[in-house]
Amino acid sequence: MTQEASPALKANTTQTHAKVWDIPTRLFHWSLLGVFVFQFVTGDILDDAMQLHFYGGYVALGLILFRIIWGFVGSYHARFSSFIYSPSTALQYLMGRPKLQQYLGHNPLGAYSVLAILAVMLTQAVSGLFMTDDIFLDGPYHGAFDGALDDAMNWLHHNAISLMWGLIVLHLSAIAFYSFKKKQRLVPAMLHGKKPVSHSQTSDTPADLNVVTHWWRFLIVVAVVAVFVYCLVNVFAPEPEMGLYDY
Repeated sequence: MTQEASPALKANTTQTHAKVWDIPTRLFHWSLLGVFVFQFVTGDILDDAMQLHFYGGYVALGLILFRIIWGFVGSYHARFSSFIYSPSTALQYLMGRPKLQQYLGHNPLGAYSVLAILAVMLTQAVSGLFMTDDIFLDGPYHGAFDGALDDAMNWLHHNAISLMWGLIVLHLSAIAFYSFKKKQRLVPAMLHGKKPVSHSQTSDTPADLNVVTHWWRFLIVVAVVAVFVYCLVNVFAPEPEMGLYDY
């Protein structure tokens, strides 16, 4: 005769849905995707759209700065402290150990992917401040320092994008792997914020399993970032030198 599992064992293996991603984190995710597509279209496809490309770069810079700050003051799973793991932990995860551990937020490999994407996008946004189209438009810091710095930023801006495309391919491949192989739908979770959780496989506390959006923090961070980017581009930047086409 088959023995029925005890109520305690059933309770430990119960799977429910928990609110993992707060609204600002989800807004950042989809906004960053949108601005990346916008930058690709205005920079590589459209003609005479370089001014829009510059504006998109300022937005990208603001988004990255927002996410960095939100990584310290946001909800539990948005904070870097909740998903920064040691390289050895990431290696063990890659090798499939431990099998019973469940990561509601970013898993160890996903965490390094997030950090890499933020670093490359920040490199693109900052280096773009020093760019020029060699005709009419200059970034706010083009020519402000030694010419070697402009050359270095130009090299970074035109080469880091290849790394970004590689990270995107890796990111999409991981999403497909988790969707078809592990039956974990990551994209819907980034839309509604909820993920299934088995209480026997996670050490998160009940408070961490249902995050809330800290709206006042969100609004303050957005305001601080917006003011900083505006001042960086329009106030702190040196006055451009008069060129051939300036009247």
